[in-house]
Amino acid sequence: MKTLKSALILSTFGILMTGPALADIKGLNAACGGLPAGPSVTKGDTADEGAMRAYGAGMRDYTARLMAYLTCLDNHPASAAEMASASYRRDVISHRQQVVDQLERTVARFNIELREYKARQAQVAGIP
Repeated sequence: MKTLKSALILSTFGILMTGPALADIKGLNAACGGLPAGPSVTKGDTADEGAMRAYGAGMRDYTARLMAYLTCLDNHPASAAEMASASYRRDVISHRQQVVDQLERTVARFNIELREYKARQAQVAGIP
């Protein structure tokens, strides 16, 4: 029981001591220019060619900005204390994974809308 109390006290002390070293995701986000916003969704089942081309251009721009953001996250210098903190590394890795997930969801949504647009165009082209 005494060992358990000692371990609990030491782990609590460790958490309190590493608190300032926790990832400041807001600061990291600001240092990398902020998380880019995705383009507004254009519905493929009702869009015209110009709207879909604009959506595609917006996706290319968004993807380029998000890749630059991820590169900044990967290259952002961290202090030795931050790198020694498992919670810092975990927070940064978690944030990076959330950004990658957001990119994947946005690209998947674009592909769905593009397929709907192409299917509608193929349907129109097939009408005599």
